[in-house]
Amino acid sequence: MIAWSAFSVTDAKADDAKPDAMPTAASQCLSCHGTNGNPALKDVPILLGQQPLYLENAIRAYQEGRRTGGQALVMHEIVKDLSDVDIKAIATWFGGTQ
Repeated sequence: MIAWSAFSVTDAKADDAKPDAMPTAASQCLSCHGTNGNPALKDVPILLGQQPLYLENAIRAYQEGRRTGGQALVMHEIVKDLSDVDIKAIATWFGGTQ
């Protein structure tokens, strides 16, 4: 019984841990998409809560020029040099770890 009590205290501390810090590469997203992924501007997509795989695919589509229209040219310039690691980190962070 004592071992179980100690285990549950450890679990509670883990649950209280802060979410992962914002990836450095995500800082360039904040001016348009907002500091929490929920932009103030109505014509800018909400990133908060999107499926990470969807966000990864969208970023890659902007990189490769497969997404056009709207702010696609701006997005292409912003994401063109992101690595696969950067893309995954951004998608995971905006997709739900905040």
